[in-house]
Amino acid sequence: MKIATLRARVTLWAVGVVSVALVVFAAGAAWSLKQELVENLDKDIKAEAHDFFIALKQQRVNWRDQQSVEAFFNQSKRLRYLEIRNDAGHMFYRSQELEKGPPFLMPGTPKLQNIAWNGRALRFGVFHQDGIVLGIGGETKEITETVAQLLVAYIAVLPVVIVAVGFGAWWLARRAVAPVQAIAAQAETISASDLHQRLPAPSSQDEIAHLTSVLNGMFDRLQRSFDQVTRFTSDASHELRTPLALMRAEAESALNDRNANSDQRQLCASIIKQCLELSQIIDGLLFLSRADNRRLALEQETVDLTSLVRELREDAEILALPLNLTLQCDLPSELRVRGDRRLLSRALMNLIDNAIKYNRAGGAVVISALVHRETAVLTIRNNGDGIFGEAKEKVFDRFYRGDSLSGEVAAGHGLGLSIAREIARAHNGDVTLLRSDRQWTEFCMTLPIASDSERMQGRTFENQIVRQTYPDAMPHVNRT
Repeated sequence: MKIATLRARVTLWAVGVVSVALVVFAAGAAWSLKQELVENLDKDIKAEAHDFFIALKQQRVNWRDQQSVEAFFNQSKRLRYLEIRNDAGHMFYRSQELEKGPPFLMPGTPKLQNIAWNGRALRFGVFHQDGIVLGIGGETKEITETVAQLLVAYIAVLPVVIVAVGFGAWWLARRAVAPVQAIAAQAETISASDLHQRLPAPSSQDEIAHLTSVLNGMFDRLQRSFDQVTRFTSDASHELRTPLALMRAEAESALNDRNANSDQRQLCASIIKQCLELSQIIDGLLFLSRADNRRLALEQETVDLTSLVRELREDAEILALPLNLTLQCDLPSELRVRGDRRLLSRALMNLIDNAIKYNRAGGAVVISALVHRETAVLTIRNNGDGIFGEAKEKVFDRFYRGDSLSGEVAAGHGLGLSIAREIARAHNGDVTLLRSDRQWTEFCMTLPIASDSERMQGRTFENQIVRQTYPDAMPHVNRT
């Protein structure tokens, strides 16, 4: 499973590294303590053996006399496990603890070693001097218990330390990532329409400040490039308008010439058609360049979308005749928004034209609207093969045209949906692809509805127009 956030990865890495370090440290500490305790026991064994041989030189012992032997060991014995033999292997003495067990076969080298004796763990050493072989040792039970107690203490403390390290690493990672998250949040607010915005430079001179400086430099370059492209599009659109108008005028003049033959008239008609298409493209590019620079001049008024759609329906029915399409409208009695009537009409017509263009013969175009949370929601759906895959991401791209049901690229310039979305966004709304499958393709336009005061102003304005145009149509009120 891939961990998504950097904070989680840093925390897990910190906990993992600290856990491994603590386990290694605990194992090392236990091993070191055990070695030290064993060394101390070895020193005691060697010291006991040394004292034994010194005492043996100072006091002669009759190994055949049990009382003499007991008296000797009562003075010198500190460790409980003793065995004394001569070089021939004859046993002189054996402590009570060893007598209870099986015979102990001493190794021939004076090496300290761990042995298992009658179910007990011993540290035993063998020493040779003056024909006497001394086997002496002590239990390692206390050593084992001490090391076990240390490990239990480590095991008890380890979870607490790991939890503390986890919380600390999470807090530190959060503090470290917080500036990056703030930069990301601010960068997300910068779009093509407001590339002039910049990230605030922090006062520190660390890596975050360097990242901010690099991003601001990138935004500077993007803004210059975007301004150049937008300016070029706008200037080119303006410059092409006049030559196109002249070409169209000359072609219309040639078309109306009585001396022109049929081939010349057909050529002139084709030129006029191409000029009209180029003019539409230029108008669309000029409109989009103004939208990119937020220079759309909106003539704000209260617009009834229901009435607007009904006006556009006549044109839509004419466009739907070649495919024998059925237009259905499911609209409320009125749906008033605040905006530019001309631009909203253009956006709606682009959506309707798109629904007609990408439809199957005998299909339907359904236009419906409702109000949801102070927002006017208008949907336009049509029968078609749907929009799938990469086309969903590109459907609002400029000059993108999908394939029609016949498999050919549909007629048009690929600017209609882009223009509709820019108009909606200029009105604080949006146009989105709501649904797309084999049955229906549905686009949705959302716009904020007009407030009560704005609706009243709209009705007052309409009443004033009616009074001015049809003064007899309004009822008279007698005032006394």
